[in-house]
Amino acid sequence: MPSYNLYMGCSVPANYPNYEAAMLKVAQAFDMELEYMEGVACCGSPNLRAIDYFGWLVVNARTLAIAEKNGFDIVTPCNGCFGSLKDVLHHLKHNDADMKKVNEKLNGQGLSLKGSINVRHFIEALYSDIGIEEIKKKITKPLDGVGIAIHCGCHVLRPADVTEFSPEIFADLVRVTGASVVEYPLWKQCCGATVLPVNEQLAIRLARDKIKSMKEAGAKFATVACPACGNQLDLQQLGLKDSYNEVYDLPILLYPQILALAMGMNEEAIGLGMNRVPADPIHEHLSE
Repeated sequence: MPSYNLYMGCSVPANYPNYEAAMLKVAQAFDMELEYMEGVACCGSPNLRAIDYFGWLVVNARTLAIAEKNGFDIVTPCNGCFGSLKDVLHHLKHNDADMKKVNEKLNGQGLSLKGSINVRHFIEALYSDIGIEEIKKKITKPLDGVGIAIHCGCHVLRPADVTEFSPEIFADLVRVTGASVVEYPLWKQCCGATVLPVNEQLAIRLARDKIKSMKEAGAKFATVACPACGNQLDLQQLGLKDSYNEVYDLPILLYPQILALAMGMNEEAIGLGMNRVPADPIHEHLSE
């Protein structure tokens, strides 16, 4: 059974118990051993990076060093955490001067970073370590080909040479549930989540353009693997009624929820009822 350091970050345990629950149920079904990391701090994405770059390096290097000490790769369900940890690891492995300065700070806590482990998104670990064929064996209630649009999120896609994440991973994981992937023009566009604190109207417009593009392409549902993106695309559909007088009613599901349902898991156990736009219609597309 594959073992991982599970770095939850701040957002998922504080705000999205449905994501955590669905992820743990799926991981258990595939004998993925997720060990919660202890004594780690927030990744600081994106605020700390903007105001204290070296502090951001040290905070994330400390998490990486703890993972190295534990001996397993890091897995995280959060795009922001994934992006921060991958970026810091990449930077320090290519900048000896900063690696030395960071390790001087870490040495005071009995830690040292060598750069020997990797950082992976949960869905990436599913794809690479479990594999599509093994996942397929667990599908007991396949979807009936219903069209699902994918929003990858910025922090797993950019910069590509750092994240090393292929969008086809997500597409294959959706298809294995029996759904079809709906391609839409704005698939790379930001959902606006990180813009929300500084420019609410722009954030709503970005979400609106994204959802509109999905719906016009024929999507019945959308899926994400990022808590912030999921919240933004779900929540802002309420705001669109006020700002644009438009109603889209596009359910936004976290990918582990879709996979769990296709594996025959109970909807309450994976928090399906927590969505603002009701996600229940997906039951109509599950085969018996």
